[in-house]
Amino acid sequence: MAAEMVASDRPATRHVVLVGAGHAHVEVLRSFAASAPAGVRLTLITRARHTPYSGMLPGLIAGLYRFEETHIDTQPLASAAGANYVHAEVVGLDLSSRHVLCRDAAPVAYDILSFDIGSTPNTEGSPGASAHAIPVKPIDGFLSRFEALIERVRGRGRTSRIVVVGGGAAGVELMLSIERRLRAAMIQAGLGAEMLDFTLVSASADILPSFPDRFRSKFRRLLQRRGIRLMLNMSVTEVAPREVCIEGHPALVADEVLWVTQAAAPRWLEATGLPLSRHGFIEVDDTLRVPGEQDIFAVGDVAAFLPRSLSKSGVYAVRQGPVLADNIRRLATGERLRGYAPQRETLYLVSTGERHAIGTRNGFVVEGDWVWRFKDWLDRRWMRRYQIIDRRESPHR
Repeated sequence: MAAEMVASDRPATRHVVLVGAGHAHVEVLRSFAASAPAGVRLTLITRARHTPYSGMLPGLIAGLYRFEETHIDTQPLASAAGANYVHAEVVGLDLSSRHVLCRDAAPVAYDILSFDIGSTPNTEGSPGASAHAIPVKPIDGFLSRFEALIERVRGRGRTSRIVVVGGGAAGVELMLSIERRLRAAMIQAGLGAEMLDFTLVSASADILPSFPDRFRSKFRRLLQRRGIRLMLNMSVTEVAPREVCIEGHPALVADEVLWVTQAAAPRWLEATGLPLSRHGFIEVDDTLRVPGEQDIFAVGDVAAFLPRSLSKSGVYAVRQGPVLADNIRRLATGERLRGYAPQRETLYLVSTGERHAIGTRNGFVVEGDWVWRFKDWLDRRWMRRYQIIDRRESPHR
């Protein structure tokens, strides 16, 4: 009888399932590794073991960083958090039975669920883009495709015409990074760096449309100095083998096309029954919880923050991590959830493919090698939180 009473007094174990290993979820893992709440069992489901930090990827592409400097190994991080590790791709959700559906793996039951799965390239309205262009997202797929692109450029034996579609911060930063990397690769191969032709295509009237004029003008001048052609106010209607079709203009010859347009949500979310925005992202309130679903959260690019629209930027996902970790704990123990208040003015530090960067905040613009060093210091400091884990101090060793 006494044994039965003790057993009944124990809090029920709640199974928390993290889908995806984005910026916010790695913070949840770090938080649980430091102090795991009682009565909680944790599972991480991720398609890729090594998750990239978006802030350092342009430097990796440019050749300024090594792979291990820019990626978090999620397996030891999950182990330190006492989490079950499921290496699988999530393809659906069964709300009625409360199971996450995986490709080539058994469904995973959950009590509390969180999505941090990023976004996919938006190729709608541009036939052929998914077949003939290299999407930047998901990043893990892009890196291997980019290495193959370098080999094709080296072996082509003639001028390679490289086209980047997308004039936002990600497109501009990617163009500057690949320009530096490809010119260096050609020189290393004993070929002429002039055997490269670069064009950036943007549907907007200017690059970086949401940034201050002075910030945009600095990047326009930099692109011009690098010999990168700008095609503005150009809508891509189709991508075909070796050409990009543009509305009202002759087709643009292209040997390689990289796709960096506005993000789209994973299509499988449409069948989940979750409330979605008109662009297909999971709606969340100020606690990062899905309205009408008391036990489901969403963060990062996949979330549509209802209190106000947020850009699809890693700077928000990083700030959401501690709030999400706290709210998972609070939900598991029946406490009131706390709100997430996104920063009104965000510091943007955009690299140039070299150890040089341009930054802006509150309309103030700075530029220099020191800006890159500051960005590098911030990025490395963030990465150290997740790359260095002393398992001897983990309560789950």
